[in-house]
Amino acid sequence: MKSMDKQDVTFQVDGLTLSGILHLPERSPSALIVGVHGLMADKNSPKQIALAEHVMDNNMAYFRFDHRGCGESEGVFNEQTTLENRRSDLIAAIHAARTSVGNTLPVGLFGSSLGGTICLTTVNRVAPFAIVTLAAPVRSRSIQLPSDSPDSLKADLVHNRLSFNIQAQIHHIKNILIIHGRADETVPVENADTIYDLSSPPKKRIVLENGDHRVSNPEHQKRFIESATRWFARCYREQFR
Repeated sequence: MKSMDKQDVTFQVDGLTLSGILHLPERSPSALIVGVHGLMADKNSPKQIALAEHVMDNNMAYFRFDHRGCGESEGVFNEQTTLENRRSDLIAAIHAARTSVGNTLPVGLFGSSLGGTICLTTVNRVAPFAIVTLAAPVRSRSIQLPSDSPDSLKADLVHNRLSFNIQAQIHHIKNILIIHGRADETVPVENADTIYDLSSPPKKRIVLENGDHRVSNPEHQKRFIESATRWFARCYREQFR
């Protein structure tokens, strides 16, 4: 990717400066895709970078950013990581990216793991033309953290600031592609079934056989990237052409 295709973007939310990178196609973009990383990840996820390159080939811009307390963004992870704060981060990120590329562009959302949950709970504020989730949990109690995870994080997911069940917020969601690994060791595949069953058409579910949470199989990575790109292109074509 050429350096001219990327722009560093910083934006403010709740008094904090957050960091993002905007990927731009060669021509004026027809749409904007905003990517949301998982709980312990950041904007430099190889999956997001690869997806950005592919959507640019379809003349769409892509914005990836660090939530507060993650990557290059300000904030304290252990104190400020809540669903509400991450929703606020996402809404501010969309505003910052649209200010850079054009406020009239339709917005699509991609979310990985908890990022998918954040996307699902922000749809009513954003009205995306398409949404893609990868290994997104519906209930915090379904998440199986690695055995070496801090006890405080495990308690947060079950009882405290990160406890959630978003089933009631899924019914109105449409134009959604749900991707999940059959052998996901962190977020069981049943979460994908719940999202698919509760969401509205148009919708599609892809289950990666023997796929893990990190999508470590190169063939699964390729299928995810190609399927997500096609979904964004299809939803855009059906709604705006």
